[in-house]
Amino acid sequence: MVRLSGRLPIKVSAVRRLLALTARQGRPRVVLAMAIALIVQGASPMSGRHDADRRHPAAISATVPEAGRRGLIRPSTWRRPAPKRTPAPRPSSRPPTSWVTRISAGSSTFVDSAGRRWRSDTGYSGGRSAVTRAQIEGTSSPTIYQRERSGMSRYAIPVPAPGTYAVTTYLAETKFSRPRQRVFDISAEGVVKASDVDIIQAAGRNHAYHVSFTAPVVDGRLDLGFSSKVDHAKVNGIEVAFLRPSTAGRRLVWTDEFNGARNAAVDGDRWRHETGGAWGDGELQSYTARTTNAYQNGRGHLVIAAQAERFRGTDSITRDYTSARISTKDRYSFQYGLFEARMQTPTGRGLWPAFWALGADIDQTGWPECGEIDVMEQFGHEPQKTLGTIHGPRYAGGARSDYEPGYSFAHPAPLSQGFHTYGVQWLPGSIQFYFDGHRYGAITPADLPSGSRWVFDHPFYLILNIAIGGRWAGTPDSDTRFPQALLVDYVRVYQ
Repeated sequence: MVRLSGRLPIKVSAVRRLLALTARQGRPRVVLAMAIALIVQGASPMSGRHDADRRHPAAISATVPEAGRRGLIRPSTWRRPAPKRTPAPRPSSRPPTSWVTRISAGSSTFVDSAGRRWRSDTGYSGGRSAVTRAQIEGTSSPTIYQRERSGMSRYAIPVPAPGTYAVTTYLAETKFSRPRQRVFDISAEGVVKASDVDIIQAAGRNHAYHVSFTAPVVDGRLDLGFSSKVDHAKVNGIEVAFLRPSTAGRRLVWTDEFNGARNAAVDGDRWRHETGGAWGDGELQSYTARTTNAYQNGRGHLVIAAQAERFRGTDSITRDYTSARISTKDRYSFQYGLFEARMQTPTGRGLWPAFWALGADIDQTGWPECGEIDVMEQFGHEPQKTLGTIHGPRYAGGARSDYEPGYSFAHPAPLSQGFHTYGVQWLPGSIQFYFDGHRYGAITPADLPSGSRWVFDHPFYLILNIAIGGRWAGTPDSDTRFPQALLVDYVRVYQ
């Protein structure tokens, strides 16, 4: 309720006089308007504040017309308040920093030997599920492979945000024993990712096998397709992990093509020399930073040269061989992707060339807790064989503190006779080894020995070297010729 101020009696008497005057002059409408204006101007809330400080209800016009005589009342300065802006809705989900789902081709959930939870499968079209008691080799988590779904055509798997996802299918053949008895394709988002999958041919009967790939997803659902060619397609488990928010294809993110001048040192912005002696394996070389042991040949190659010479190393020990070990430590590290090198390797007993990667946290955690990925290791007395291995911590006791699951690939001719490409596709929960574009092995956490821990979800850096001697390569003999060289055409990282 509005009350009148103490000045109202004075204004009322003035209004009476004005009404009388104007009535005699015949201007009643003007008088009435002026009287109302005087009354309104004299009214105030109980606080006594001037009307100009009051807010009019929203239903009242924003301005009040002037009276017939200017200056008696002021136009209102009030304006309708601008409507409050509602903040734009945020996306329902942001790209996750990490996300993974694991689907077992069965009707119940379980936890595998690595402590990872697998949920029962949904989102499939067709097929039937089954359970087997087959003894599955090549894994510490056989339960994954003892449940299967066969004959399905697709799986529709919800994902939290658009992006690129890493997919690993877990497979084991428990029914057939000969190649070409079960053959099928696996696709993702309508694109074939694995053609002519033949588990028996790839891994044998009752042995763990994996098919891993990446897939871009833009609509919140990953569609996996299974197309049967011979008998029915099958799957035992599916793991899907977020890789990156971009859905663009893989791109080259780091490289060294070694196009420097003849006898030039390695690029110090990319590589650093690691010098010293035995490095824990009883090796016989001293690693140096000299260009006689590591240089660019002017024809697009890095040369790491192993020499037979007496040399006093940085550890003040004189040895009979020199070589080089270079790494990208403190220069470049990365997490996940395809990394590869095209190389021509040396031959001869006692030679141990390698292209590998170590966890960038090695100074904080030590080895093997930092993790190690050996893309290529060769022993000179096995000229046609290459090895791909991983190392990590094992807590189950025994003589070794690390595990070392891996694969080997045998080439028809000595590897020293030409250049070959050695690579690893590294995804969340999967490390796959490649030789000249052919995948010859894959390792997941389910393949680790009991008591082991997967330590491959953080940045790693790269290493190239030739070791000489030691417990793995043996001692050079009279048939080993020096100097020997590891020729590197390029090193590349794709993500």
